[in-house]
This record gives sequence, C-alpha cells and structure tokens, in this order.
Amino acid sequence: LDPYRWKCFQVLLLEGENMGAGALRDARDLTVSRADFDCFCDRHSSQPSMIPEPNDVMQNSYLLLDENMCFLDCSAGGKRPGRSILDVGVDLALAEAGFDSDKFEERGGVFEWRRQRAAAEGHGQPSTQHQKVSL
Repeated sequence: LDPYRWKCFQVLLLEGENMGAGALRDARDLTVSRADFDCFCDRHSSQPSMIPEPNDVMQNSYLLLDENMCFLDCSAGGKRPGRSILDVGVDLALAEAGFDSDKFEERGGVFEWRRQRAAAEGHGQPSTQHQKVSL
C-alpha cells in the first residue's frame, strides 16, 4: 500500500448515531482517551501520509449530507438534520449546519489532491494520480 492520506480518527460519540437511545450501533466500548489517541499517533508518526484527527479537530469541520439533502449538524453532540437544500438553498442550509470553516481549514481540509507517482510506476514517465478531496 502507498496511501496518499491516511486519516486516523479518534472515535467520536454522537447521540442517536453510535450511542444512546435509538442509535444504530453502540461505539462506547471503542472510545479511547485523547492521551491514548495521541500515543497511537506518536507511535505511527513516521508514516508520512498519516493525518491524525482527534475529536476536537474533527467535530464541526466536516459537512455531512443525508439522503434528504439536509446538512447534519453535529455541534450539540448528535446529528440533527437541518432544512433540505432542495427547499431553502445551499447558502441558508449551510448557515444552519454547525459547520466551522476555520476548523476545516486548520485541519487541512483544503489540500493539493494530486501527486506525482514515481517514474518507475509509469513506464519511465511520472503519472498524476487523482485523489478525492476530503471535507
């Protein structure tokens, strides 16, 4: 494997999603402390593609959209659907999404998503591999 980006997430508990009443699954047994998460990341810090994302970095720095085209606001510890972008438009729906654009940028959400592969992999010619951008 030669990952371009290895996103390493600390388990984030969200009411109704992975803990609490009505949850589809229970992830409470999978949680680790911030100190344990940091130790894991330190042990693997030699991996150049690793992008550690503890809960305080991850929460509110992603945009989640459900099947009804509603942004999911996770800022209060759950996944609360907002109004659909089909009904109110993207700008208004986004304004109600709990999204923190500063945290998004701080965690490296904007990045160059192409990289040059080694010449040996492309018959002597470097090739560009396209990667998906992670929001």
